[in-house]
Amino acid sequence: MAGAKKGSWIGATVFGSLVIVVGSWFLLINPTLSAASEVRTQTAQVTSQNDALAAKVAKLKADFAKLDDYKSQLAAIRKQVPTTAQLSDYLRQLDTIATAHSVTVTAVAPGVPTAVVAQAAAQAPAPQPSTTAGATPAPTPSAAAGAAGAAAPASGAAAASAIPPGFTAVPLSVTVIGSYDNTLAFLSDLQTATPRLFLVSGFTATGQQDAAATGGKPKTSVGDQQLVISGFLYVLPDTSAAKPSPTATPALPAPVPGKNPLNPVGGK
Repeated sequence: MAGAKKGSWIGATVFGSLVIVVGSWFLLINPTLSAASEVRTQTAQVTSQNDALAAKVAKLKADFAKLDDYKSQLAAIRKQVPTTAQLSDYLRQLDTIATAHSVTVTAVAPGVPTAVVAQAAAQAPAPQPSTTAGATPAPTPSAAAGAAGAAAPASGAAAASAIPPGFTAVPLSVTVIGSYDNTLAFLSDLQTATPRLFLVSGFTATGQQDAAATGGKPKTSVGDQQLVISGFLYVLPDTSAAKPSPTATPALPAPVPGKNPLNPVGGK
């Protein structure tokens, strides 16, 4: 009988111990382990963010160390594609090339500047540049930009987003007269020997006969040719420049009650 009571007490003690252990697990140990797991997860996330920030800071430091190089590259690009048309400066460059190759520039005809668009996004043909008689019309800025690599891959929004805002093509037609070799040399230097980027989109050559100088046209001989060159200059405005704040319009004085504003002001 005593053994049975003793066994019951032992069983009750074991059962109670199990209840305490299970209760401790659910009430104390498991929440603590969950909290520790969340802390480890948060720590890993913070560590990953810190590593990413450290990588960005290192990249910024490296870029800052090359800031002078970037400025030099930007200055060189600005000579090729300036922020304004600067046609007067470009005409002086043309005169320098013409003098170097003994040709005469008889006509320069700029067209209407047109925004460069991706071919896939173009809805209507852009206006053609004005050219002299007999000149081959230049293609639209979208086609010219594609030939020069200025336009992005023809894939809708991706192509349009690759073109900087404000990127503009200025159609230009240049007519020169000279010997066959000299006019071709002028055409070559027009594309390679000037600081300004000029995309040749077409040209028309016309042979000349023996003729005296007249009407701004130089003396010609058999073998000379007139070369009409069509192409595009490019302009990209500086969108990073600070814009002047608009001037506030001064407020007009309020009318005085009971006073006629048309009466003359008295004075001496």
